[in-house]
Amino acid sequence: MNVNIKFDNASVDEYVKEIQKSFPDIKINVLNVNDYATSLQQTKNCAICKSFEDCKNPNKGFCYKADKNGNFNLVECSFSSIKRINDDQSRFIKTLYMPKTISEATFANYDMSCESRQRAYKRTLEFIDSFKRNEEVKGLYLTGTFGIGKTYTLACIANELAKNSISSLLIYFPDLVIDLKDSIGTSRFQDIMNMLKSIDVLMLDDLGSENMTPWLRDEILGPVLNYRILEGKPVFISTNLSYNDLKAHLAIDKNPANAIKAERLLSRLQGLIRNIDMNDSKNYRK
Repeated sequence: MNVNIKFDNASVDEYVKEIQKSFPDIKINVLNVNDYATSLQQTKNCAICKSFEDCKNPNKGFCYKADKNGNFNLVECSFSSIKRINDDQSRFIKTLYMPKTISEATFANYDMSCESRQRAYKRTLEFIDSFKRNEEVKGLYLTGTFGIGKTYTLACIANELAKNSISSLLIYFPDLVIDLKDSIGTSRFQDIMNMLKSIDVLMLDDLGSENMTPWLRDEILGPVLNYRILEGKPVFISTNLSYNDLKAHLAIDKNPANAIKAERLLSRLQGLIRNIDMNDSKNYRK
């Protein structure tokens, strides 16, 4: 069946004139009026939009706009570009047993009122520059008392690395130990060990708060650190322990054999890191 549709030319003319009011420098006609009407509506949507999630346009995060030649394209909004950048960066950060809010830590909000924090930031920039040049690099050993922002500093470093397409794995070490013990004999155990060894940058948060055992020292930490030093893969650590305290922690007891193993492991560790004492930072938990 053929259907004859009759257009009301007067209505079309009024429609064109109405849209023309919003584009005084462009000639609107029946051939392009719908494109400009769509662009007008989407631009109005953008004017009241408050977030990427709030977007009302059909192509979320984009607005239908014409260039100077009258060609229409989808133009990405600032909310979408920020989200895209953040999503891209998040691909380079892996975390285990850490709160989700840790991904929000950046040097843009970093308190640099003390010398140790300034050093941490400076060393991070130097690290990134050397890493990109494929030069030998060392991570950081952030030491100091509770509540002075060591974990937050590691998270800021991880996000700065991600901005430069350097992947990192940030782990709360005491929970890692529990997970490894629970997964002995399973594929998960080997998956975790492979990840600890292979990731570009390994970050161990709160080393020393766990219950150190010969198994943890000799079968986990030793092999991981040895592999990473041989492959030139850096390590970042936060801890409440100084080097001397860590040596005693790794020795476990006064057995001479354990002391030698602790000394050997600490020597490997010192080949991977540079020390920053953060005790001049204020306590953020008070």
